[in-house]
Formats: sequence, structure tokens, C-alpha cells
Amino acid sequence: MKIKLGIITPESHMDYFRAIEEEMRPICQFRFLTISNFGQTTDLYLQNLDSVDGFVVSGRMLYESIDKDCLDEKVPIHILQDNENLLYRELFRLLVTEPGLDISRIYVDYAYVIDSFSEFQQYLTHEGKPLDSGDLFERVETMLENHITLWEDKKIDLSITAFGHFVPELKKHGVRYILIRPTLEDVKETLREIINEITILKLKNQRAVVAYLSVHNEPPSEEQLQELKALVGRFLRSVNLADTAQISDGHVKLYTTYGHFMRITSNAHNCTLLEYLEGFISDKVKIGWGSGHEYFQANVNATKAQRQAEAFTGSCSFFINEDQQVIGPMRSMNVIQFSEQGDPEIIALAKNIGINNINLQKIMSYAEMMRTNKLSSEDVAGCLSITVKGANRILNKIEEKKYVQTVFEKRDNSKGRPKKYYELLFLDKEGRKLSTEK
Repeated sequence: MKIKLGIITPESHMDYFRAIEEEMRPICQFRFLTISNFGQTTDLYLQNLDSVDGFVVSGRMLYESIDKDCLDEKVPIHILQDNENLLYRELFRLLVTEPGLDISRIYVDYAYVIDSFSEFQQYLTHEGKPLDSGDLFERVETMLENHITLWEDKKIDLSITAFGHFVPELKKHGVRYILIRPTLEDVKETLREIINEITILKLKNQRAVVAYLSVHNEPPSEEQLQELKALVGRFLRSVNLADTAQISDGHVKLYTTYGHFMRITSNAHNCTLLEYLEGFISDKVKIGWGSGHEYFQANVNATKAQRQAEAFTGSCSFFINEDQQVIGPMRSMNVIQFSEQGDPEIIALAKNIGINNINLQKIMSYAEMMRTNKLSSEDVAGCLSITVKGANRILNKIEEKKYVQTVFEKRDNSKGRPKKYYELLFLDKEGRKLSTEK
């Protein structure tokens, strides 16, 4: 299947893409999304998000006009960068071919965003409204107004712009202009880069994923399993996916792909399937997801993930990928991550302290998620899904090996006595791992 690319560009850049459309036709299909002003960009992006595999945007400022809250990280977007070398080359050409041209009477609209061009700005016109607005759309409108006003007031002899959608207005007002555009080779290179990225993503998204689902009632009755299977099937159909649920060895088993798994779990952060099931089932629901390059590996990892879910208090959803990275409980945008194989340095630290390697990874992941190296017993109990008494035993072991020091602090304007926290000395103040060499 061909890759579909959405090309967000002003009309003035269309000749470039048309020139290479035939060359690219065997591997990709272009959908041209032309704009006449920056205010259209976000709407064009959202309207075509579900119908293309990626976007190419002709210019950094055009990309900046897209509302970043709308960006979907699963859909790549590449930018045709404004090439400042082309500006230097154009100015040099003008100096050679038009020696009588007064460079101070040239207005370059995007020179102020090019750091290396600052030394030349003193030679250009300083007329026109200042571009100090924090609003992108206001800045762009000011630049266009400057082009036209300076020309009509006879304060400039030439405008140089990088914004293709200015061209119709510049022509309309008779402004002499030069449009700086990426070279044809730059366009081809950007297209090759995004095509390669999308190809890799497509291959990755086709990896096998298996899920094991169970209701926390041992052993589940046949009636419960049938109810769970029916609910899973109803959920899959509601999100336009095939119903692949079946009953197997006291579980409901689900077959899907990595791409569909990421969609169901909001990129492995929040399992919408679990949320759906909790609306119908009063018992605790446990889901273990596993991915692999082939079905057998995905099935093994799903079994491991199900064990992680069973060990967790409450309804939950865990995932283990082919690199043995564990992500869970996938109940919020912040999830604990660890590896069943483990980092050698963390394994050595866990062995030296005398605690389980996975428990140490969970504590470290939680600390990094909370952006602090000071945790309470309740924090550790929560992230390990154990009692506070059990958490104190682990923290005491770490303290015995002098990898923590206790501190007493008040947080969130709380009243009463300061609370006891354990400062983990193998983490920095933001909860990130330090070298554990002592």
C-alpha cells in the first residue's frame, strides 16, 4: 500500500511538488493542502489527520502556526527548512548583477529569525513596524503589511520573503520581490526522510500483540468468561476493530497488532479497554499485553504481563514488549516503566542493597515520574502495590546500606508536623539515576 503524504504549502510552492510527484508516485501519494494564510494550518492538519500517514510542511514558521496541542505523535511531520544559505546566495547575486542597488533599501522579512544573519541586519532597512509581538499570526501580518507599506511609501526598492502565501498580495500591490525557497534537492531529501520514517513505523505497527484478560475471582466461572468475552468484543467493534477475543485456559485472549494496541492504550499510557470493562464489571479486571516479532514471543510476554497485573492491587493493565520492558499499570499519562532483564548497574545496586531488582526499578521509575528523589513510605507502598509496613522494610534495607538519608518536610502547605521522607542518594533531585559507584 502506498504511503499517503499531506503536503501543507502555499500555492507558490506547488510547482516544486508537482515536479517530483511523478518520480515519487510508485512509493507515495501526495495530498496537496494549500493555504492562503497561517490561520488555516491547524484546521487543514486536523481535517486530514486520519487520512494520511504523515505531513510535510513548507517552512518552520508555517509549522509553528499549527496548534501544538493538536499534534498526533503517531503521525510524523517533517518541515522544509528555510535555507539561509539561499538568502546569502541571493544577496550576493544582487550585489554582482545590480551594483547600483542600495542594500539598505531591501526588506527581508525573516532575517530576524536567522541568528547568523544578525551581522548583516544593520545594512538592511529598519523601517516598518517592529516584529516584537509574541503572537505568531500578528508577526506574520505585520511582515506582510511592512512589505506593502514600505513599497508604497517608496522606502524600499526590493522585498525578500520566505512566505509563499505573501506572493499574491505582493503581486497585487506591484511590489518587486524575491521568494526564497528550498532547492528541489532539499524537497526530495525531506520527502525521502519522512517516507523512510513512515515505512519503519508501518513495519513496527504490524508486530503481533496478544492480551490476556481475567476477572479477579479464582477460578472464574464459564458465565463470567463469556460475559467478559462479549464485552471485549463490543469494545473492539466500538473502536472499529475486528473482534478477535476468545476464551482460553480461564482467560479471555485478544489478538491484535502493535498499532492497534497503541491506539487502545493511548500510546501505552492509559488503557481505554480497561476503563470500558470497569463500567460493566464490579470485580477487579486484570489485563496483560505482550508484543513480539512473532506470535509466540507476544504470547509469552502477554503471560508475563498478566502475572504483573495479578500482583498489582486493583484493576490494572500491564504491557511487556520484545525488549522485556514493562509498562504499567497504564492508568494515567504517567506510568511506571521497568525491565525484566534490567540495567546491569541497577541489578548490581539491588544485589548490594539486598532487594528485588524489579522493585528497585519501580521505585526509580516512580521517583523520576514524580521528579523528586524524596519518597515517603506511602509513595513506595503505592508504586510497588504493597503495604506501608512492607515498604518500610525495603526502605530500611536501603538505609542500612547508606543509600538513603531521612529528611522531614512539609509539602503542599500541609498543617501539623513535618512528614518523614527518604532521600534516595543514587538519584538526583529530579529523580534521575546517578552513577551508583561508591
